[in-house]
Amino acid sequence: MIEKFNKMDNNKKIPILIGGTVVIIVLVILLSYFLNKDHDYKNMKEDKNKDYVYTVDSDRKDEFFIYIPKINIKGSTIENINKDIVSYLDDFIYEDMIRSNYEYEINGKVLSLVIKTVDYGNDDIPLVYFKTYNINLSNMQLLSDEELLSAYEVTLDDVSKSIEKKFKYWYKDLLKEEYFDEEDCDYECFLGNRDVENYTDDISYYIEKGNLVVYKPFVFYSIIGEEKYFKEEDFKFVISK
Repeated sequence: MIEKFNKMDNNKKIPILIGGTVVIIVLVILLSYFLNKDHDYKNMKEDKNKDYVYTVDSDRKDEFFIYIPKINIKGSTIENINKDIVSYLDDFIYEDMIRSNYEYEINGKVLSLVIKTVDYGNDDIPLVYFKTYNINLSNMQLLSDEELLSAYEVTLDDVSKSIEKKFKYWYKDLLKEEYFDEEDCDYECFLGNRDVENYTDDISYYIEKGNLVVYKPFVFYSIIGEEKYFKEEDFKFVISK
């Protein structure tokens, strides 16, 4: 009889446990949704009919082009950033062989903008440049590199190791694809061809789909012909998810 009552009690406990588990899961999902949900900043737009970032000016010469972005948000901080963007691209606008475009995202409270530029007018090799802006829309402050690293709980050393890992993969893969022989070009030679002395030199931080990434410029042309190997996305390194 006692055993029978114990079985009945256990049978009653199972639905309660299942119900409690379901409630907890639902609460976690809802909490995650509200914490990660992108905020609506439409009321902060300068021009309600345009995107948060749009092309304010452009210049095109055959296959070469420059698109100048403008951040469409009110405020003196944004106004100064837009002036900085124009000043930065002024260095390229009068060149003949430039490709410059941009991308942006809003993740939670942060608007991230990256300007990607390739200068093909160099006498020797094309040069790649990246410029990023990460803006906290809740207080209209430009986030520093240190603040971004702290938010994702990573260090500059972590960034360096992530970039190093990818470069070492490329080196081994290029050897495998027989672009060159290890005796002819060791890893230091490979980095020299990429014009990489320090993995974190000239890097720019950007937030993409909630992930912290860095853009690292490097030389993708050489006498060996690696430009056929490297792709545009190879300049982007995912640091933290």
